[in-house]
Amino acid sequence: MFLQIYATSLDPIVKWLGEWLAEINFASISIRLFIALLIGGFLGLDRSNKKQPAGLRTYILVCVGSTIAAMTNQFMSQVYGADASRIGANIITGIGFLGAGTIIVTSRSKIRGLTTAAGLWCCACVGLAIGIGFYSIAILGSLLIYIALKLLPLLEKALINKTKYVDLHIEFDYRTNLKDFIKLLRSEGVKIISVDLNPSYSQSGLSVYEITIQLATKTLTKDCKKMIEEWSKLEYVEWIERV
Repeated sequence: MFLQIYATSLDPIVKWLGEWLAEINFASISIRLFIALLIGGFLGLDRSNKKQPAGLRTYILVCVGSTIAAMTNQFMSQVYGADASRIGANIITGIGFLGAGTIIVTSRSKIRGLTTAAGLWCCACVGLAIGIGFYSIAILGSLLIYIALKLLPLLEKALINKTKYVDLHIEFDYRTNLKDFIKLLRSEGVKIISVDLNPSYSQSGLSVYEITIQLATKTLTKDCKKMIEEWSKLEYVEWIERV
């Protein structure tokens, strides 16, 4: 009965190439580490190209490291009867601390690094799948992760360009200039959603704000850029840009 359950629960790739891939031996260890190296590099290369804090080397280390942990856990389970999920569970929890280190709040009150942190967590999950011999889900999962990192930003950009909500970073000479700018926006039919003072520039001598506005109608990117260019020419505006 056990052999029947074992045979039906094997990974499809293991069934295709041989059950030796599911065992702990020199050949399967080498293949798993090599796959982890390829997939970690595959996912990390995109982050390196985008100059993210966690890039090629970090992703490779996370993927290979979690693969080693999963194989060690499998070995301990087979030899010593240890809990087969203990190390993996701690890896999933521990990788959160590494991901948290990539999350920062910029001087413009924007959070950066969330995608990198999520990518590292997913990469660790892929590594665990490789290490335990679940090759199919590791390969398919890594492809989906890559699509999310590489292709979905293009969709996000297209959606953002069509939205009527716009986030502005604007720097005034004096705090009183904010009142003049708000009057101008309202006269042009622009609805103000929120206005936040940016404390990061408190010692700069400028009054810097993060303003979210709602345009009267859905505006194309080029029209929005034109409006921002016109606002940048105001004598009391030192700098303005869409964020």
